[in-house]
Amino acid sequence: LDGSVKGAVNIPLDEVQRQLSKFKDKQNIVVFCRSGSRSSQAKSILESNGFQNVINGGTWENVNSIANE
Repeated sequence: LDGSVKGAVNIPLDEVQRQLSKFKDKQNIVVFCRSGSRSSQAKSILESNGFQNVINGGTWENVNSIANE
């Protein structure tokens, strides 16, 4: 599937703030997007809400290549 990573949950940037409860029990949160710009913004939103386990994976292609190693 182009534009995704196996096991990923797609949450649009403008929904991240409203869906914080989905992140509560996650050990690590890896955010990514097509260009890496929205993932940086999502990381900032999560960190400003107290999440410390957030990794900016950058682009989905980058995360996909790491996941397949």
